[in-house]
Amino acid sequence: MFIGRKEELDFLEEKYKSSKSEFIVLYGRRRIGKTYLTQEFIKNKPHIFYSAVQVTDSVQLTKISTIVQQYFNKDIYSERFADWEAIFKFIIDNTNNTEKLIIVLDEFPYMVQGNKSIPSIMQKLWDHYFSKLKIMLIICGSSMSFMEKKVLSEKNPLYGRTTGVLKIQELDFESSRGFMGEGNLEEHINYYSIFSGVPYYLSMINPEDSFENNIKKNILSNRSVLFNEAEFLLKQELREVSQYNAIIESIALGNTKINDIYQKTGIEKTKIPFYIGNLIELGIIKKEYAVTIKTKEQIKSRMGIYKIDNSYFRFYYAFVYPYISELLEGGSDIIYEQVIQERLSMFVSSEFENIAISKLRELGKNKLLPIRPVKIGRWWHKDNEIDIVAHDINNNYIFGECKWKKEKTNLNTIDQLKLKSTNIGEKINSLSYVLFSKSGFTEELLKYAFSHNEIMLIDYSKNKPEIIL
Repeated sequence: MFIGRKEELDFLEEKYKSSKSEFIVLYGRRRIGKTYLTQEFIKNKPHIFYSAVQVTDSVQLTKISTIVQQYFNKDIYSERFADWEAIFKFIIDNTNNTEKLIIVLDEFPYMVQGNKSIPSIMQKLWDHYFSKLKIMLIICGSSMSFMEKKVLSEKNPLYGRTTGVLKIQELDFESSRGFMGEGNLEEHINYYSIFSGVPYYLSMINPEDSFENNIKKNILSNRSVLFNEAEFLLKQELREVSQYNAIIESIALGNTKINDIYQKTGIEKTKIPFYIGNLIELGIIKKEYAVTIKTKEQIKSRMGIYKIDNSYFRFYYAFVYPYISELLEGGSDIIYEQVIQERLSMFVSSEFENIAISKLRELGKNKLLPIRPVKIGRWWHKDNEIDIVAHDINNNYIFGECKWKKEKTNLNTIDQLKLKSTNIGEKINSLSYVLFSKSGFTEELLKYAFSHNEIMLIDYSKNKPEIIL
């Protein structure tokens, strides 16, 4: 079952239907769904699909030679082509040029690992041949650093040849629900807050089993794939994994600034920005600024904080990594009952804010807000925090609060939000408010909202978010 990725498929279809040759770079970190996306796209279209593996260049040539010959239904006199240029020229010579042929080179970094001349060969053949044919070449990779530094950067042979770049991100919450069965909205948010929007992780969920068992079997069990997933990904991309583990765990536990991370880990302070930079490139960590800080000011601002940018990593380093020894001894029941259950609601509340921000972006895109926000995010200054602040280019603002608790959200929340909004320190032409609630709203707040046009309520207590204007 293929879930989500409509925008990505639409992009690829548009490129396929164009009258010219196309060269697409498609990349994203491991397990994000690149292969499923390309396989869904090439269905019922002329295509050559080759997924590279970590083998010698000679073995790689043999494998792709077989696939290319089978596609064209032609045999050559030797077991494999002599070299990569021969393979590509064979494709060029045998392409009929009536219907666009898609060539997918999946896990392209493995090909180059065995033969560093491949990008140069492809650059020459693209310039002289492929670019003049009905060809759609797609190169894919899971190594983020390789794809960005060795393919897309201007110092490399293929720079300037691509006609499209598709960086595959996590699925949003609504798309991710397709993996979770018919459970209620709260349970789905709990799942999303742990398994993240990575399709492979989400596919581990068994909707017929309980939430508790899904966590124990898929993450806490030392025999499960996801038990070692975080470490595996780090080892694939980075050296000095122990240093990165220490930094990620420190951030997961609430240390959000360089000095805090230094105090927690003891890693040399001057080296921490380098390690963090690599984690940002991998999409594991992000640096977040208060939404009112302008881009130019971010460079010199010390107000930014570091956060883990993937909820599975947040969960792993908060609830799995610190208890590895216990879990290896089969202590999943104890860790779940004594550690995870106690802190789950607080953990999920942070992800609920991310879901709410995404929802507000969707409403803005669909013109369902009183303004068209150009920026949406969190705001904080000293002891003041606002979950969501959005504004347009004319200084019209929306202030939002997210309540992930069992009790219904009451009128006092609006009063507090209005008070906090006076601390924003920005020129405000107009303002409105939005509340997101896990458990709905009190009758008093509902009556108040219906008589005040500047208030929007979004109820997450049902199986589907309900917008109360």
